[in-house]
Amino acid sequence: MRTLLILITAFLAISFTLSGVSYGQSCVGGFNDSIDSLTVYITNTATGGYDVIDYDMGDGTYYTGIPNPTHTYTGEGFYEVCQFIYDTLTFMCFDYQCDTLVIGDPTCMANFWWFPDGLDVEFYANAFGTYDSLVWDFGDGSVSNDTFPIHTYSSVGTYTACLSLYDTSGSICDSVCYPIYVDSSSCSADFTYSANGLTVDFTNLSSGGYNSVSWDFGDGFGFSEDEDPQYTYLFAGTYEVCLFIIDTLTFQCFDEVCMEITVTAGGGGSGCEADFDYETSALFIECTDQSTGNYVTTIWDYGDGSTPTLDDFHTYDQPGTYDVCLTVGNLIPLCLDQTCKEVTVTEITCFPDFIYSYNPNTNVFNFANTTTQGDYDAVQWSFGDGNTSSFANPSYSYNIPGEYEVCLTTFKDSNLCGQACKMISVFPLGITEAGVAGIKVFPNPSNGEFVLDRGNAQGVVQISLLDLAGRELARQVSNRKIVELNYHVSAGAYLLQVRDEFGGAQVVRVVVE
Repeated sequence: MRTLLILITAFLAISFTLSGVSYGQSCVGGFNDSIDSLTVYITNTATGGYDVIDYDMGDGTYYTGIPNPTHTYTGEGFYEVCQFIYDTLTFMCFDYQCDTLVIGDPTCMANFWWFPDGLDVEFYANAFGTYDSLVWDFGDGSVSNDTFPIHTYSSVGTYTACLSLYDTSGSICDSVCYPIYVDSSSCSADFTYSANGLTVDFTNLSSGGYNSVSWDFGDGFGFSEDEDPQYTYLFAGTYEVCLFIIDTLTFQCFDEVCMEITVTAGGGGSGCEADFDYETSALFIECTDQSTGNYVTTIWDYGDGSTPTLDDFHTYDQPGTYDVCLTVGNLIPLCLDQTCKEVTVTEITCFPDFIYSYNPNTNVFNFANTTTQGDYDAVQWSFGDGNTSSFANPSYSYNIPGEYEVCLTTFKDSNLCGQACKMISVFPLGITEAGVAGIKVFPNPSNGEFVLDRGNAQGVVQISLLDLAGRELARQVSNRKIVELNYHVSAGAYLLQVRDEFGGAQVVRVVVE
């Protein structure tokens, strides 16, 4: 979703005169850590336009506004440390990064979560370290070796559930126990929705003894604790919306349900849809905006770290594959959309060429690299049927007659530096294309009407139209030198074969449009 937040900021900062766009800044979280016994030293490596930084050290300790905290743990163990960064001025950046730290020399650490729903409880192991097996004791005489078991208690009450981790010798390396209360209450999450353009109305249909709801609208931005929320997406697309319900008083009810919903640009005619085409020449790309809808601003991001721009052309510093994104939008009426395409640019420093010959008796093509211009250290042949070769001068046999594009690509230091392609015709065994002195057909391609010059074929000739597999589709005979032909066949490539009364045969490829 690159440049989408940038475009929102631009909309709020300019009047869409295409002059002087102000861009918001994104941010990327990150940190390094150094451990000395029970003490960890955090070094912040986050980048971008954030102004708040927080740390959760995984043991209940939090640091706010300290980029490089030093923290000492009270004991050995596995701790998940998370960094959060965000921008409170423009709200254009938010990111977080987490890492599990091994403090001291622990072998393993047992922990688990549980989610009751009436007498049914889902258990989730959250264990760290090296262990060979695990055992659940549910406190009612039942046990399990599953990682994520679901256990049904027979009656209401409080049970002590334990998770134990065992090493390869069968000894316990760690265990943990929690008291769990279960009763007969339960709940079931469910909802319906109605979409109008980018706006969706949600209706909660959940049942049971819950008292809290939470919605995740699936776009990374939208959340709600309303019973029946309405939400407007910024972009058309398909999103996974999830509803969570829970009893926050007794924690005896928890359920969730997720649905995929699709929203489309529109809703009062304010929608827009981004699209573009492009052409490349060496390291240069020129784009053509093909977007539709009520939009004014177009912003191009060429994917190489350069600043997003209004320009629809760009020159890259080096060859490679880049994710080019076009974002279009308007403030009044509101519309915003983005599309991205992978674009490969190459630096042409060599000019490959090749020749080939064909042996009709063995059905083998022999290819020879005749490149003389440019510095390259590797080649790859593509034979047009999905097969390739890295040999300098390969030989190749096709399984099916037809028309194939053969390409010779040259590389320098693993980077493409040039390519040459030629179309070749593969005929059925025993059939070869006519030479310069052979038969001639014009116009070619045509709508099925051709004029045949039989060339040096002698006497009465048999004229056959063949498909590329060599099957005869039509036949006629003639003693004229110039013959008019009219074929009512589907568009495609065919073979026109002329046999004379002395057994000689010549073939030429024709195309019907």
